[in-house]
Amino acid sequence: MLFSAIVMASCIQASTQQPVIAITKSGLHVEAVDCKVGDLQLATPLGRLLCAIDPVVEIRDFSLSALPLLKLREAGVFSHDEWLTVLSQAGLLSILLKETEQVSLHFPESVIGYDLIQSWAAQTSNLPPSIKLDERVEKLYKTYLRQSGLQRLILGTELRDIISASSNKNSERNLSYTQIGDELKSTDAIRRRIGLQIATKQSEVIYMHQILAMTIADSSAQVRDTAAQASAALHQHAARQYWVKLAARGSGLQRFYAANYLAHYAGPVGITALKLIDSASNHKIGDRYSFGEIKIWVVELQDSGLMSPVQWLDYSPREVDGSHVFDHLSDDTEFIYAGSSFVITKVPTLLAEQIRALL
Repeated sequence: MLFSAIVMASCIQASTQQPVIAITKSGLHVEAVDCKVGDLQLATPLGRLLCAIDPVVEIRDFSLSALPLLKLREAGVFSHDEWLTVLSQAGLLSILLKETEQVSLHFPESVIGYDLIQSWAAQTSNLPPSIKLDERVEKLYKTYLRQSGLQRLILGTELRDIISASSNKNSERNLSYTQIGDELKSTDAIRRRIGLQIATKQSEVIYMHQILAMTIADSSAQVRDTAAQASAALHQHAARQYWVKLAARGSGLQRFYAANYLAHYAGPVGITALKLIDSASNHKIGDRYSFGEIKIWVVELQDSGLMSPVQWLDYSPREVDGSHVFDHLSDDTEFIYAGSSFVITKVPTLLAEQIRALL
């Protein structure tokens, strides 16, 4: 059960320092303590927020912002994702943190809370300004590893943002291959999420097979989605070919996950692939037909030649370099055009409904 308005109100009143809502010149609302009009930095539940060119112009009572929204939540006005979004927009960060934990517990497929927290964490810092630039990554990484839960997410976001995008692994502002590998293989979903984001920033294409596998095989929805974003950023063409194959010829949830990624992260060709797969839902096994200039063949069985993505998680990047899964990616060929026919395993009703909703 999510926190009730009464429980939330009691949490607010029990706070050691009474929080307020600071409103800046640009209209940003953010929870803070010990602040006043004119301040250029704020102490928030996520860290120190600098607003040097956006000073505080108004201080509002925390309860006046929180309680009306809490009552609407109790009345069932918001879905859980809408609720987290409203909390973020209102700057009610301590409640956002608590409710993200509750939503992720009861609705594990919801990822928006993590995204919202990271968007706020990207504006804050938990490191003393006196620490030298080249020492910040090492200091923050050690602190990040000692934390857990959403506090680790907050520190991991700052770590991601201060890491250099340079490919120079001798830089004190990079994570090493070993460190990134440790993050990607961690049993903690937040460490895997941060590892994916850092691998993307450092352009670690060497981890492409493992990251693609995580889009399908990872047990955490937030990690699967982050892995899909990372795959598209590192090598969208390769990611698209893999997702097209899975959506067309995969099995079970593979097809549903891949269809979602084609809609959101694979560009216009991904949308075309979804339209082709959707067209097959109106045909029976054995049918051959044309969709525009593309010939399609509907078959019964999945493609047994698809390597199970779970296998990739057990290897280091160098051990999967010999995989034949991406042999057809040596040029710019799109899989939907690669053969004489685009072969599609019979499309179940639920998958067809999902694809139409995505389109």
